[in-house]
Amino acid sequence: MPDTEQHVVLARAPLRVSLAGGGTDLPSYAAKFGGRVVSVAINRYVGVVVHPREFSGRLRVTTDTIDHSGHINDLPDPVARACLRRVGLTGAARVATFGDAPSGSGLGGSGALTVSLVHATHVGLSRREIAERASAVEMTDLGRPVGKQDHYMAAYGGLRLLDFHEDGRVDVRDLGVEPPVVAALDQRLLLFHTGGRHDSGSVLSEQVRRTLLGEPEVLGLLHRIRELADEMVDCLLRGAVDEVGGLLDAHWAAKSRLGSRVSTGRAERLWAEARAAGATGGKLLGAGGGGFLLVHCPPERQDDLRRAMRALDAAELPFGFAPSGSMVARLPV
Repeated sequence: MPDTEQHVVLARAPLRVSLAGGGTDLPSYAAKFGGRVVSVAINRYVGVVVHPREFSGRLRVTTDTIDHSGHINDLPDPVARACLRRVGLTGAARVATFGDAPSGSGLGGSGALTVSLVHATHVGLSRREIAERASAVEMTDLGRPVGKQDHYMAAYGGLRLLDFHEDGRVDVRDLGVEPPVVAALDQRLLLFHTGGRHDSGSVLSEQVRRTLLGEPEVLGLLHRIRELADEMVDCLLRGAVDEVGGLLDAHWAAKSRLGSRVSTGRAERLWAEARAAGATGGKLLGAGGGGFLLVHCPPERQDDLRRAMRALDAAELPFGFAPSGSMVARLPV
């Protein structure tokens, strides 16, 4: 494990909110047509602490659901197991992870975890190298049908336009949106938990299968979702933040038809109540199937919206935008 033998390391990477284009970063689509995603990092994080020694010589790992001491092969969490193996951390160390949101919530938590661990255990890598190594954990080592959006957003942070090329390259661009527009958008977006969770790989497998089969309906929906990324860029560059809600709605309308498990009855009910309380747009984040509902709402109606969501036991996750990506600190021991 490079450069951590003599240091306790703390790393953290931001979660993200995908605004438009999500799903077109998957290789099943991007490798043929190229994908485009508009996404923003938020100031909610996944953190990792790595202590380079453990008295018994074993690997001790603690996550939200695991407090396990033993060999890496015994770890029940496949993402943690694959990530630790990828970064070369297989014994004689203590690792603890922490997150600001439940797993399977659609905020890119797995990507932020892998980015945090890669950054914590490798010195001198560029943000692109961190994102690529982290994405390889899920896409290569685990063979999950996911894309690279989460890993790049966790590594870079900010409000970004990501282009996914047919050959696997990823272009990362700062949109250059004026600060008052970014602040206005930040003020209008809220997150509410639907109470469910999802395994993105499981939910996305149906989309991937139908995309690879070239089903016209699915390809048409993904083409439309990619177009929405262009429309979102135009909207933000014009400063038309009140139009964002309609674009979120259009995205959800298309994405919910990509698979049988993308939307849920609970999410649909929450969105209906949110609209009645003043929301102007929204969508279920991530692959769908549960997690967080992103809602666009004018400031003057947000108190009404929060009351409506509390009445349905939908917990809010307060957040702001995060301008920077993963960060690391080291203390000598």
